Amino acid sequence: MKIMVINPNSSADMTNHIRKALEGIKRSETELTVTCPDKGPVAIESAYDETLAAFYCMDLVKKANAENYDAVVIACFADPGLVAMKEISDILVVGIQEVSMHVASMLGNKFSILTPIKKRIPSKNNDVWRNKLPYNLASVRELGMTVTETDEKPDLAQRRIMEVARKAVEEDGAEVIILGCAGMVGYAEKAAKELNIVVIDPTSVAFKYVEAMVEAGIKQSKRALYAHPSEKEYKT
Repeated sequence: MKIMVINPNSSADMTNHIRKALEGIKRSETELTVTCPDKGPVAIESAYDETLAAFYCMDLVKKANAENYDAVVIACFADPGLVAMKEISDILVVGIQEVSMHVASMLGNKFSILTPIKKRIPSKNNDVWRNKLPYNLASVRELGMTVTETDEKPDLAQRRIMEVARKAVEEDGAEVIILGCAGMVGYAEKAAKELNIVVIDPTSVAFKYVEAMVEAGIKQSKRALYAHPSEKEYKT
């Protein structure tokens, strides 16, 4: 099977970080491409960033369809442009946020999301409602690090994850922790072991989910919500 993982920001360093992590867990027969757009924000930390990033990712989704990929993973914990990408795609498209939230809801009564910066707490709360899981949310807590820092400063990120996750467990009643940024890929195992709790790395979990879905021959329905956009003129 062929899977394209799209890092919606334009950071080559973060894209390489994601590629390295996924190369270590993919099936031997899976052909993996990890890519990012040439344009757009180098980090996604606002609704404005999400909108710009989604626009530049559309061509990559079209490319995956044209080049006979089996699935696309959108590796950003905001799922920017996800519904539109599912609309234009005849192959499976998933976002790491939607997958990880639903998986977390099956593994414990309450989950907490660790998001890089304070500004993103309200949007993560909204995302939980959009995914129809408000009763499963224990809390959203900030790491106090930018998206870029979570990728460039792994030791600090790991330390902050441990500190904030422990508070989410002890003070908020979280039974599952979601690392709410693709820049935290590869950081879950150590935290899970030391805290003795389930910690979800959304990028890795979404990727393995997609491998299983492709093998099962399942993709999004084109019946209504994700039906192709109607034919019309698009002015440029």
